[in-house]
Amino acid sequence: MEQGSKVFRWGGKFKMSSAKISINMFKVKADTFLMGGGDIELRPDALPIHKVRLSSDFYISEEPIPYDLFEKFYREKHHRQPDVQNYQGYVIGVSWYEADEFCRWLSEKEADSYRLPTEAEWEYCARNSREIGTDRMCDLNMREWCFDWYAAYSEEETDPAGPDSGHFKVVRGGFLDDPARYNAYPLEVWMRCSLPPDFRHDEEDRYNEFGRHPIGFRVVRGRAPKTSENSPIPLVCLNVKQSRPVSRIKEDTPYFRKRYLFPVPPDNASSREILAMGLNPSLRHHNHSPGFDVAPNGDLIVSIYSSYHEYDAEVGLMAARLRYGSEEWEAPDMFLNAVGVNDHAPLIYTDRDGTMYHFWGWPELRSAYPFQYTCSKDSGATWSAIQFPRFTNHADRIVRQPVNTAFHAKDGYYYVVCDASDGAASVLWRSRDLIHWENPRGRTAGRHSTAVELRDGRLLAMGGKNSDIDGYMPKAVSSDHGDSWEVSRTPFPACSSGQRPCILRLQSGRLLMCGDFQTKKGKRPKNATEKEWGSYAAYSEDEGETWTLKKLWGTQKRKKNPEQFHGAHTIGYSVCRQSQDGLIHVITSNNHPCLHLCFNEAWLLSAEEPSPGDPELMRSKAFRIDSVKTYTEKYENGNPKCVYSGGIADDGRFLLHGEERWFYPSGDLMTYCTYKMGERIGEYIYYDRTGDKIWSWEYLEDHNAIYRTYYKGNVLKSTGRYKGKIAQGMAQSYSRNGALVSEVLFDNGKMIKETIR
Repeated sequence: MEQGSKVFRWGGKFKMSSAKISINMFKVKADTFLMGGGDIELRPDALPIHKVRLSSDFYISEEPIPYDLFEKFYREKHHRQPDVQNYQGYVIGVSWYEADEFCRWLSEKEADSYRLPTEAEWEYCARNSREIGTDRMCDLNMREWCFDWYAAYSEEETDPAGPDSGHFKVVRGGFLDDPARYNAYPLEVWMRCSLPPDFRHDEEDRYNEFGRHPIGFRVVRGRAPKTSENSPIPLVCLNVKQSRPVSRIKEDTPYFRKRYLFPVPPDNASSREILAMGLNPSLRHHNHSPGFDVAPNGDLIVSIYSSYHEYDAEVGLMAARLRYGSEEWEAPDMFLNAVGVNDHAPLIYTDRDGTMYHFWGWPELRSAYPFQYTCSKDSGATWSAIQFPRFTNHADRIVRQPVNTAFHAKDGYYYVVCDASDGAASVLWRSRDLIHWENPRGRTAGRHSTAVELRDGRLLAMGGKNSDIDGYMPKAVSSDHGDSWEVSRTPFPACSSGQRPCILRLQSGRLLMCGDFQTKKGKRPKNATEKEWGSYAAYSEDEGETWTLKKLWGTQKRKKNPEQFHGAHTIGYSVCRQSQDGLIHVITSNNHPCLHLCFNEAWLLSAEEPSPGDPELMRSKAFRIDSVKTYTEKYENGNPKCVYSGGIADDGRFLLHGEERWFYPSGDLMTYCTYKMGERIGEYIYYDRTGDKIWSWEYLEDHNAIYRTYYKGNVLKSTGRYKGKIAQGMAQSYSRNGALVSEVLFDNGKMIKETIR
């Protein structure tokens, strides 16, 4: 044993007490155990159960680090009192970086190697706490930071320590917050959570006086673990071009198209069936509150929360991309997910310099800020570390839920709209540098308000639910940067539950607003008629004083309580943007399915009505491309990054046409597909760096497709069939040795039979 340490026998195990720092440590022998557990419906993050080998002995502290010891470290390193909390004698409210800094300080003091435990080490000690002596790992109702960046489990590992980078660090132990605020899960040793590493309790930055995050840590003495070299890449960040051929939709020809946003998970399907379909098991039937914007390279990016229940801790943010020149959205993938926290209400905004910002909130985490954000300078290929706002004035209690609006105004302020806690109202947070934020005291006239800057610099906020003037939607105008608002009535009906309008300044200078003429009986304007009910797009030539309405095509009836709302069609929570080619895009979230409506100003101004038939996919269609060109992008090392072909179609749009190949920096093939007039034909294959298939889409005629996923070595993992974006026919999943695990039969998106082998 090291000089200056004492070794005791305690219950057959070693207990080490440092003479310098005095931390009781237990010796843990190398061993193999089964890691993970739980229910795929509630906690897919803790699956699969897999074998893990801890190859070396290590020492772990008996208890979390005491408050007094952390205080000593902090005063010595920073020469001031730490802004942390004392929980039953243990320090809580620290960031991961502060915990890591403590370990480095302790290593210097002890002339030894100390670090945070990996989550595998933590779970092993929790599972065997009575034998080891770490009895208080699960009974303190406090979380503990672990060494690892969060990632999905692999099937079998030796000394796992997570990837080499990420957005979230693993957190283990008790509940992040009051468990009664969630569908409380019983505390189990396999439960995982995650948070950004700099998330902490900080009196200087914290925006209110309530809530805390009870996260502390313990230490391990042992060799540094080796992380995985490659971090998992969400599909939305994969194969992102940095340039685009210039195109422009024909301005004098009406254009309208409707798409499903991504494959539709059946209403009655569980995570198991969704996994059998080849989709991310975190994709739920409740997809809501979209964030959306056009990337500088012309791609469309949408982020949307997906869940079974809106306020559960399993809520995560799924994201998808419609690549410039393509007619089909990529499959959705998990984008941002603080595990154990309900990630909620995304908002995407692109600044004038091409920087994209992704805002979102954690409504049910009481120690959270109104929002947090991450940014990208390469059209969403990579994203920065998660950033938290710093407040220049006291901010009262605010719902941690951004809406659909952010903009950079003439007054120099950036504005981000969030719900306010004081009833049916919203607040426009403002900042001059996207770091320091002010809380205006003014509130709009509705929750989920949508806002825009007027030509004279005033701010206009429209609607929101739970607010009306004689049954009509209110509007609010501010002449003092959101400090106060003048409220008046609009010609639109008040929003009902599950509805959120969106507003946009078009390239022509007109204002566009999309919403729903669908109200409860008690909120209906006196002169409303059934002919007016349904979804609409409205434009204004006079800064919102008067509006011209046009019915939106292809929307759907409300599924929940349709009789209460007269069976009118709805777009639900919506967001709208205009792309560089002049097309207007409206993303809807009537929960299921989500839709992408696309039209130009010529259609908006026309008297054109929907044609009969074609209920699933109403579209304008290009018929020819006169000249096809091949384009190449390269990595800094000179190797090709992507090679693709396309041209300007007869409607003015750029469409992909021909083969498209993407490569790894080494030159190895990553993806391959073929386009015809923007639509994929044949097989779309994604390869790993060794040339093995990860997944493939086989596109058949009439918008049918077969989706397949693979284990290492091109062994089939799952297969599912689709008609358009709807599951149709048999979906099957297989074990690694080729044995059939499950069969799920779908009929027009409805699961009608499941067989587990």
